[in-house]
Amino acid sequence: MLKKNHISFPILLSGITILSANARNFVEKASAESPNLIYIISDQLRFDALSCMGNKIISTPNMDRLAAEGVIFTRAYAQSPVSTPSRASMLTGNSLCNTGIWGNSYASEVGTSSLLTGNEPIYKTKTYDEVLAENGYTCEYYGKWHAPESKAYIYANRPITFASGPTHPVLGVTLGTNYMNWWKAQLNISSAPTQPGALSGAPGKLNYMPDALDARVIDPTLTTTVDYQRFGKVLIDSAHTEATMDAIHTIDAIERNKTKRFSIHCSFGPPHPPFVVSPPYYGSLNAATMPVPENYFVNSTSSTYYKTSELQSPYYAYSIAKMGAYQNPATIGIFVARYYEMVKEIDDKLGEILKKLDDEGLTDKTMIVFCGDHGEMMGSHGMHSKNNFYDESARVPLIIRYPAKIAPGKRITVPVNLIDVRPTIDDYFNLSAYKCDGKSLRPFIENTYNKSDVQFAVSEWYNDKIPGFMVRTDNFKLMIAHTAEAKNTAIDGFYDLRTDSLEHINILKKTGIPTSEMENAQAHKVLLLKWLKKVNSPYYYSVKSRPIGRLNANYTLYQNDIAKIKIPGITNITGLPTGTTFNILTNDTIQITTTNTSIGLINTNATISGGISSIRFEMRPAFEIQTSIPEVRSFNESDIIVSSNSNGLTIKVQTNDVKNLKAQIFNVDGKLIIQQNFDSNVLNIKTSKFLKGCYIVKIINKKFVNSTKFIVA
Repeated sequence: MLKKNHISFPILLSGITILSANARNFVEKASAESPNLIYIISDQLRFDALSCMGNKIISTPNMDRLAAEGVIFTRAYAQSPVSTPSRASMLTGNSLCNTGIWGNSYASEVGTSSLLTGNEPIYKTKTYDEVLAENGYTCEYYGKWHAPESKAYIYANRPITFASGPTHPVLGVTLGTNYMNWWKAQLNISSAPTQPGALSGAPGKLNYMPDALDARVIDPTLTTTVDYQRFGKVLIDSAHTEATMDAIHTIDAIERNKTKRFSIHCSFGPPHPPFVVSPPYYGSLNAATMPVPENYFVNSTSSTYYKTSELQSPYYAYSIAKMGAYQNPATIGIFVARYYEMVKEIDDKLGEILKKLDDEGLTDKTMIVFCGDHGEMMGSHGMHSKNNFYDESARVPLIIRYPAKIAPGKRITVPVNLIDVRPTIDDYFNLSAYKCDGKSLRPFIENTYNKSDVQFAVSEWYNDKIPGFMVRTDNFKLMIAHTAEAKNTAIDGFYDLRTDSLEHINILKKTGIPTSEMENAQAHKVLLLKWLKKVNSPYYYSVKSRPIGRLNANYTLYQNDIAKIKIPGITNITGLPTGTTFNILTNDTIQITTTNTSIGLINTNATISGGISSIRFEMRPAFEIQTSIPEVRSFNESDIIVSSNSNGLTIKVQTNDVKNLKAQIFNVDGKLIIQQNFDSNVLNIKTSKFLKGCYIVKIINKKFVNSTKFIVA
């Protein structure tokens, strides 16, 4: 339950607020030219599950159609390889530190195990649907909701089905209860179908016939299992699955709102476990002939995640490395078959949604975003589930189709993040830019981005035993722990994806790492540091002080820089080089300031809790960090002059930046009356046919936004 006394959340916005001159957040109703939005997530869908991404096991014609008619980003990464942080970041366009959503325990505001306090940054930001609702869109959401519940209050439908937990006082019943009520009503029955040998544990409290890989088949003494241990055939047909229910609700929402501007979100559960499938999808793939992943068996000498001493830890509780049945090629085929049977069902449901848009003539007017929230290891590297930075877990499909503005058939290989989708929606929907950590993907789609910039994606996860950050460029990937203190538990990783696309060889675990490869890894760390600084991450200093790989150093310093290092109990330190000073910030953190230009290892002695300890620092070359980024800003009062008379409106823009300006005029009901582009300092608009009353004029371009009122007498 939220750990604060009272939180007040808006339920829905109604009407339109007329803002004062030069207000930053102008609220406008949707115009007839505004597109619709359909946002579709398939939970735990790995990047290579689509046939257009190389999958040879199944055909995904509808996902392929979407990619062929739009743009597919072939190197897209989840902001975090786990559901709740990933989804919160997608909704807001922000990194984990700017949502405050660090794991699945930060999802529910009413659950007894919730870690939410109500002070998280996500409560001070708006989701893309909250902004669209303010702009006159009807917003509805179907399927699994897995983020703080109050961010779903904006949706017009009920229930908004949270992943699990108690019934919510505002949003209604949870996903499992809603699905159970639905299939009972559809089949006109009061209890789940069953038969001898059936087990409980399928979605919606249904029963299933277990496969040989099911945990309760392997160990009949088990009385309870988790989703990841359940495999089999659901005792209900495919016309009554949870995915079918979500597709029907989405199609019904399109029908209800087809004459309005709408944003409809469909969040499919599959192929997230349990891996239980309804016929005829179940058995459509022959488990005995399923291919084993090429990187199936764990390479314990190179893996970033494999440490024999930790196989008994909670993190590895469901690890394939710990469960012999998963290492048997005869049974891993069951995993592969069930997973792709679920993917096939989602592809069919996607096709039904696309057909509805076609039938209603809405295809060209609707932007569709299709993605996974994270992937599934499915045996790769001896693992399953997600929670790591290997491509099978962190890399996801991302497709955007908007026929009115996006040319078909584009494949973009630039690494991007799912947090980039939110500002992309803002960009194409002509919404005032909402400051967030993501970037619009439009320059990549339209090939106008700066080719000289190094493009990279970042993913985040917080666990002291494993890497906390990933940075991926075109050809390389670095995984690094988020604190220097994790040096003795976490293993860093660096991979050359040109020759090692399956991430078999961790360069940082090589004996005698070539200098060029180590310097390349260090350069990727600097990219990450620049990103951490930009998003104001609390882990900037701790990552900066972490030596990469197996260097014989405790901490890293940079020339002409300031370091903040956590060393509990420290009271003094001697042996620092000339030009380097330190002071104690707290009882466990010191600040080191250096103007020294030497490079290499520095041996020091520190007084810690009354004893003397040796501490070795690594001094690295200085690097520059851009501490500010261009923002959309409002005009100053003197930048724009609006005057009106009986014949028209004159707009004078008194700034040198007058490229690609757009003037929009709205009436007091928020209806767009006229829109005109211009590239000069003066624009004249005839208003002789306007009705008498108050109007609002909005002037925007890529860098500026301004709104002011005028009156037609």
